[in-house]
Amino acid sequence: MKKTLTKREIVKHLHEELGFSARSLSRVVDQIFEEIKLALERAEVVKIVRFGNFEPYRRPSRRGVSPKDGRPIEIKGRKTAVFRPSPTLKDFINS
Repeated sequence: MKKTLTKREIVKHLHEELGFSARSLSRVVDQIFEEIKLALERAEVVKIVRFGNFEPYRRPSRRGVSPKDGRPIEIKGRKTAVFRPSPTLKDFINS
């Protein structure tokens, strides 16, 4: 089974590495995520050098099939976000 890195574990690692209080680091991590969310809401790209970009993306509406009765349905478009890793991150993962 794949291991999942949680926000709590990120805070724990930062606490061990930097020595700041876990409560303060938790607030910092929350604020970073909040800033990313707000930027995406404003349709801005969030670029983190040597890590990657978070980009707002608009999924267009499309035709689908109802699983209940097999009839064609219209699936509404919606906003979402995509993450595009930087070449540096890709190289690190693949090394």
